[in-house]
Amino acid sequence: MAEKLDRELPYTAAEIVWGARAEMACSVEDSLARRTRALFLNARSAMAMAPAAARLLARELGRGEDWMEAQVSEFRALAEQYRVT
Repeated sequence: MAEKLDRELPYTAAEIVWGARAEMACSVEDSLARRTRALFLNARSAMAMAPAAARLLARELGRGEDWMEAQVSEFRALAEQYRVT
């Protein structure tokens, strides 16, 4: 849980789980944009973190594979708007 989700940003799996348990984070966007601010700091890294964040959230929230795939897809579409070329 202490391992970083991406080498470019300091956020760990524990922070995603904490967000779900203690701060009511309920989506990948909620976790990577609002709780950690990863999206605004480095959109490319946040996109790379999305699948891991979705897996962690799905486990915490009792969601399935379809939910995870939809979350990652929706987040990546949003994150594309924040990418700096």
